[in-house]
Amino acid sequence: MVRLFCTDLAIAKGEPQEGMGALAERHLFIRWPKGKWRRPRYMAADMSEALQGAMKASMGHGRYVGLVDSGDGPELELLSFPDGRRYVPADQAEAAALIIAWGEGQALPGAFFERQVILCCTDAKTDACCARYGFPVYKALAACADPIRFEVLQCTHIGGCHFAPSVIVMPNRDRYGRLTPADVPAFLDTLSRGQYFLPAFKGRNGLDEARQTAEIAAMRWAEGHGYAQAAVQLNGTADVSVDDMDVRFTVQGIALSVALTRTRFDVQGNCRDIEAEAFKPVGRWTVSCVSAR
Repeated sequence: MVRLFCTDLAIAKGEPQEGMGALAERHLFIRWPKGKWRRPRYMAADMSEALQGAMKASMGHGRYVGLVDSGDGPELELLSFPDGRRYVPADQAEAAALIIAWGEGQALPGAFFERQVILCCTDAKTDACCARYGFPVYKALAACADPIRFEVLQCTHIGGCHFAPSVIVMPNRDRYGRLTPADVPAFLDTLSRGQYFLPAFKGRNGLDEARQTAEIAAMRWAEGHGYAQAAVQLNGTADVSVDDMDVRFTVQGIALSVALTRTRFDVQGNCRDIEAEAFKPVGRWTVSCVSAR
């Protein structure tokens, strides 16, 4: 029997990832050896009960706490975003206290990051697609990234398994999916120029799904007509019907209209849903037309 993967099924169904750029407002990662990752992530091997409890207590309400590794660096380190701080605690007890304080709104002590950080989920403990598609992309990123500009880390589950590989670029909290190793050089070059890599971009956080979807379409139109991404300015929206929307932009004085239609997809968000023969019907905004006037 041929095994099915949620990422492959999502692509086969034509499910778009545009519009899926929403992300927790604050992130904290603990550097922990990948061989000790478990599911759930706060039950990682050799982790003290105090550290496990601090992780669990600090999750939710716009906060994410996870694990990272790169095969080098300190054995124990805390990294927080979007403020971009890193700190090496003396031991797990200090780490637990700092995580609790972070969850209560305090900033980590320590130095600020001087580079962009690229996080790539390779968490096979959570979903097979994160290993199947995430690990090859992580290896390509680690091999190709300029260490002066970028730090590349593999991380535990960050959502979007069926758009694997799931990638986040910090500190701006930009989400990407469906990257391939062949995409990596262009992806890194685009980031180094301060641009979004539109073939894999999920959408600008701070916008809702519809506006994320429309803005990506507008930026693609702009690039195709010789304009910069930054030239795209959101003007407003008009609800044509319950399942149709018109999102309006200006590009260097050109009025641009992106027509959206809500389309139903039977979503299997991870490989476990396939095994359970479970799916969730979801209405997603798709682009039906981009027109300039």
